[in-house]
Amino acid sequence: MARWILVFLIFSAFWALPGRTQVQEPTVEFSVAVNLVKVPISVFDESGNLITSLRIEDFRIWEDQEEQEIRSFGLDTNPVSVVLLLDTSSSSGAELKKIKQAAESFAAELSPEDRICLITFDDQVNRILDWTNDLRKVRRALAKIEPGLRTALYDAMFVAAQEQLRGIEGRKAIILLTDCLNNQSSMGFQDAAIAIVQSQAALYVVSKTAMVREQAKKDRRVMMLTDIYRRLFGGDDNYIDEFFRKREEEMVELAEKTGGRCFFPPDYALIKNVYAEVAKELKSKYYLTYVSNQKLSPNSYHRITIQYLAPAGKILYRKGYYHEPRPLHRAPQR
Repeated sequence: MARWILVFLIFSAFWALPGRTQVQEPTVEFSVAVNLVKVPISVFDESGNLITSLRIEDFRIWEDQEEQEIRSFGLDTNPVSVVLLLDTSSSSGAELKKIKQAAESFAAELSPEDRICLITFDDQVNRILDWTNDLRKVRRALAKIEPGLRTALYDAMFVAAQEQLRGIEGRKAIILLTDCLNNQSSMGFQDAAIAIVQSQAALYVVSKTAMVREQAKKDRRVMMLTDIYRRLFGGDDNYIDEFFRKREEEMVELAEKTGGRCFFPPDYALIKNVYAEVAKELKSKYYLTYVSNQKLSPNSYHRITIQYLAPAGKILYRKGYYHEPRPLHRAPQR
């Protein structure tokens, strides 16, 4: 117990992270209201390139270990509603400028029929732009963003999924720019993750951890507390790397459960390239549908497994759904 208290002190010295949030695995994936299930799919070759010529005969699908009949399959060309979720906490002027430029470039990559909204989070969650396909409104909203200090990450995830996407039909995506750290939210990771998967949106995480990790190691207070930890408990482990590794693993697992994925650019200038790759993937995403032959009771979870019979490096798809989920509620901001 003593060593974990000191680990907390190490990171609270740099980010003032609270120790009360207990990370748990989300137990649900995404929600549907009827037994016609639509599953988005992305397939990559061994080199990590997106495969854009998929065939229905190369897929098999199971729900709760029972094979299902594929009813329809194809390239999903329907418009997409995108929540662009931006971490603006503790950002310097130069960093924030690159974040704004990358966000504007991403909006420009979307199709005219697509919609986007902008939510920033630092000390609080700020919905700075509601749904629009007007690039001029996006530019004006981005120009007004100012940096904060603390980080309400989990509250922002909940607002994006459960509030902003409530009642939105069709294709949905959440593009989250974050350093995976949280110190201001009224809710924990588990509930935020459940809200994400219940929204039926594909989550794409653009992680800043590769950039802030080295900065944390150089902070004098963090270095002092890390040295105290080693004196008390011994060992040569890099506790900062271990902390970030766990946060990254959480986000990777959550994103891939929704059919999305995580990116770890090493420099702020490369965020623009990642956004461009995500925009391309959204335009090249396939889907298949099936009618579930399982018993569907309220708040019941059903696991999906897909097999791709052709050669491939990786296949991403929603890993299950939660039928008629119980509503979640966000606690008042403290």
